[in-house]
Amino acid sequence: MKSRICCDNHELGEIYKLIFVWFFFSFSAFGCNPSDLSNAGDVYSREFKETQILACILKGKDCIPCVGTTSLYYPQNTYLLGQNFPVFIKTNLCSQIFSCKVSPALPTGLTIQNETCEISGSRTTISSYTDYSVTATTSNGDTSTTLRIGVEMGSLVHLKFTNGSFENSGIQPLTLTAGSSLTFTTGYEGDPNGAIHLNTTDISSQIGGDSMLPSGISPRTICIWLKPDALLGTGVQELIFSYGTLFNNACGFGLQNTAGVTGLLFYSAKQTFAPPAGIWTHICISFDGTNSSYYANGSFLGSQTNVSPASTILQRITFGSWGGGYYYHGGIDGFRVFGSALSVTAVSQVYQGLPVFGP
Repeated sequence: MKSRICCDNHELGEIYKLIFVWFFFSFSAFGCNPSDLSNAGDVYSREFKETQILACILKGKDCIPCVGTTSLYYPQNTYLLGQNFPVFIKTNLCSQIFSCKVSPALPTGLTIQNETCEISGSRTTISSYTDYSVTATTSNGDTSTTLRIGVEMGSLVHLKFTNGSFENSGIQPLTLTAGSSLTFTTGYEGDPNGAIHLNTTDISSQIGGDSMLPSGISPRTICIWLKPDALLGTGVQELIFSYGTLFNNACGFGLQNTAGVTGLLFYSAKQTFAPPAGIWTHICISFDGTNSSYYANGSFLGSQTNVSPASTILQRITFGSWGGGYYYHGGIDGFRVFGSALSVTAVSQVYQGLPVFGP
C-alpha cells in the first residue's frame, strides 16, 4: 500500500512539473516581459511563482508594458490620401484616453475614434492640404498635435516598380506575372531597378468581372512613362497596355507607324507623336467618352474623336504585347489609371508628381 501511495505521489509530482512547464512556456508566449528581474512580487519578473504566472496570463496583452508615450502623436505629420481609398491611422499613446476631438472637422468620410484618437474611413471628396488640431483628454491630462491632410484623386491603378516591385498602390487588385525575359532598369526618377524593360516579353494579370477599370464610353485617363529602345520603323506597331478580351472589346494604347509617321494609338484614334528613343517621356491620354486628348510631358498634343468603343470585357490586363505579338521594346514606369477625364491642369500635376486635387 505504501508503495502504491508513493507511486501515486510520484505521478502527481510529475503532473505538477508538467503543469509548471506549461505555465512557464505560456508565460513566455504571452510576452510577459520582466520589468524588475529581482522582485519576486512583480508579475513581470522572472522570479515568479505559479500564481504570478497565472496572473500574468489572465492579464493578457496588458501584461506587456506600453512602449508608447504620454504625448499624442501619429506616425506622420502630413498625409496625402486618395479619394475613396480606405485609411486607418493609429496613434502611439499609452495613457488612458477619455475623449478625443479634432478641429476643423475631418474630410467627409473620415472619422476619429473618441476612445483611441484613431482616424479611419474612406474620403469621398477631394480637398487641398488642411491643418487639423487633434486633442486627447487622457489620464495624464490634455495632449495635442497637428495633422496636415490632403485628399487627391485616387488612381485605380498605380504601378511604380520601385526596387523591382510589382506592387499596385491603386484600388484595383492586381497580381502581375512577368514573362521570362523581363528585366528591370533605372526608372524615370533615377532609382535603380525602378522601371520595367520589355523586350519580346510582357507582364499580365487576370482581373475579374468586378474590376473597377472603366470600360466602353466611361471616362478615364491613362498615364505612363515611356523610354522606347528605338524609333519605330514603317508599318511597325507596338502595344504598350491593354485590358479586356484580346482583339475585341479591349481598351489599349500603343505606338503605330503608318507610312513613316509614328503616332499614339488609343482605340481607333491616333495622335501624331513619336516618343524619342532612349529618353523618358510622360504620356497621358484623357478620354471623355467621345474624344481622346493626348499629352506629352504635361503639354497638350491634340484631341481625336473615337469611334464609339464597345464595352470592354474585363478579363485580363497586359503590358508589352497584344496576344503574343506587337511587342513593345523599351522601358515603362509610373503607370496610372484614373476613373475620369483629367483636365490639362490635372495632367500637368500628374507629370510633375504633384497631388491631383481636381479633375
